[in-house]
Amino acid sequence: MVRLSSSGVSVALGLLVIGAVGAGSSAPQAARAQGAAQPCFYARDVNGFQAPDDHTLYIRVGASDIYRLDLQSKCIGLTYRQNLAIQSTPSDGGFICTPLQAEVVYRDNGFSNRCPVVGMHKLSLAEVAATPKKNLP
Repeated sequence: MVRLSSSGVSVALGLLVIGAVGAGSSAPQAARAQGAAQPCFYARDVNGFQAPDDHTLYIRVGASDIYRLDLQSKCIGLTYRQNLAIQSTPSDGGFICTPLQAEVVYRDNGFSNRCPVVGMHKLSLAEVAATPKKNLP
C-alpha cells in the first residue's frame, strides 16, 4: 500500500509490500508476455493523484505516466482527500496490471473506506493534453 499526498510533493508517506517478495523486476515483462492488454505498474511508483469527482481518480506513475482509475461506486469525500493509498492485491506483490488488482483506500472520520477499481486506462499524450489541468496530478 502506498500512501500519497494530493500535492505530489510527498511521494510516499508509507509503503507496505504484501505478498510475494519474488515478484522482482521480471514481473512486468512476464505479465506482458502472458498477454496483458494493459500497461502495468508497481503501486510504489505512484507519486501523485487528483480526484475530479467521487468515482474517478487520476494518478501519476513515475515521472510522466498518467492513469485514470474508474471506481466501482461513489467514494464519498474522495475529492477533498489530502492522503489516500493505492493498494494491490496481496498475491501481486505491489504489481498492478488490471483494475481487479487495485483498490483505493482512505480514512474519513476515523473509518477506513475502500473503493474497488473497475476501470484502469493509461492516458496517451494526446489524452493528457485534452484533460483539464485541474484534473491532472
